[in-house]
Amino acid sequence: MEGENANQGPSATHSSIEKTDDPADSVASISEDFDRMAISQAQKTQDKEIIREQIALAVGSESAALLELRHIVDKGYGLFAATDIKRGTCIFKEAPLVLITHGASGSAETVFYVSQQVSKLCQNQRRAYRMLHKAIDSMNPAISRIMQDTFAGVSSRMDINNAIQSKIDDFATFKTNAFQVRLDKGIGTAVFLAHSRLNHSCSPNGHQSYNEREGLEMLHATRDIIAGEEITVTYTSLVRTWSQRAAELRRWGFACSCKSCKGAGASASKLRRERMFDIDQAIAFDNCTDPMIRATSRPRYTLPTLITGKLACVEELAKLCELEKLDEAFAFVEQVLQLHRICYGNNYVPNSGAGVWISKLKYLFEEKQKAAALAQERLLYQERSKAEKAAHQEGKKAWAADKKVNKKAKRAIKAAAEKAGLTKEDAEALLAGIDTGKLAIVAEKLKGEDDIEKVKSIIVELRS
Repeated sequence: MEGENANQGPSATHSSIEKTDDPADSVASISEDFDRMAISQAQKTQDKEIIREQIALAVGSESAALLELRHIVDKGYGLFAATDIKRGTCIFKEAPLVLITHGASGSAETVFYVSQQVSKLCQNQRRAYRMLHKAIDSMNPAISRIMQDTFAGVSSRMDINNAIQSKIDDFATFKTNAFQVRLDKGIGTAVFLAHSRLNHSCSPNGHQSYNEREGLEMLHATRDIIAGEEITVTYTSLVRTWSQRAAELRRWGFACSCKSCKGAGASASKLRRERMFDIDQAIAFDNCTDPMIRATSRPRYTLPTLITGKLACVEELAKLCELEKLDEAFAFVEQVLQLHRICYGNNYVPNSGAGVWISKLKYLFEEKQKAAALAQERLLYQERSKAEKAAHQEGKKAWAADKKVNKKAKRAIKAAAEKAGLTKEDAEALLAGIDTGKLAIVAEKLKGEDDIEKVKSIIVELRS
């Protein structure tokens, strides 16, 4: 009872007709509530222990030591780093829990097949599987009728509705948590117990990829992850716009609230992702060889014709990805190959998707390196030519200056020689015998000398 009359006794109007609850009944009701809460809590604890145990069995004890299972409000269970994890670390590898070798089409045959695969799991595996999130609860009515007819023919005593719902639930869980995997004979669809506990982020710190040779789904850290941080992956393409990602995530029944979608910098992030999408579509169109597609569709933005312009666009995309902290997708062009090894491990290189991107980026980067080397060589040549030209000019100036000095020195020596009594021919012969480097020195000795005997002495010394 609430409000102003909460502490007043029963009114005259109601005292004769209201019935007072028996205290014993109230105590019993409270006790039952506590019992239910205790049972529910015990069930949750048991469920969590089963999930943790099955994840450890799926990924191995060494990888399990890196992980911590936590329950998150509005998200369910998620995986967190139990210790610091370095960029490039293979956090875990995992074999499929349920695998089908054709598309999860939702046909009655597929629903039966998935349910059959689930029923083959051990009890705790099956329980852990059925505790995974499922985003759909209903099935196509036509398929439901086929299933009802199938069950009716098998056993009339079976609770058909419950049996059908159980199989629909198993398929809904599969459909919600399945990944496409590349098999020897095409594409398959699989559910992995540990990977299915990884929540989504538009700025993830983990990257998953299927190693078809080993038959294992691998998770690598794309940046340093600190202890206590949630390990996340992306459920969508990271170079899609915010509205495109939001629409795709609705298939899983949730709206993303990561910092790229709801954080302080979400508006700037949305603009960057729109630009990333334009460049990504332009690159895809540029690589497309299907004439029909090229004739009927054209992206909003196309790549420049010249290789330098294309490279600039790729570098812009890489820069935008770096600003968005999407290390899993790109870093700068120089770091792409290293990042590829981080995302996929040293022993595995996919032959499609990212592999095509890496080849393209590697080619563009090599072209850029060649162009840069050529430009550097041209610059060095220009600098060398400029230095040689400057040296030549300096040499010419020095030579002209020396020539002027020597000419002046020769005139002084010749005049002194003739003054000392030498004929013009003897004076010319004397000059011819003096080393060019000594002309200025001799001229300096004779400069201003009026003593004929001393001049003769210097001339004799030069001739000897």
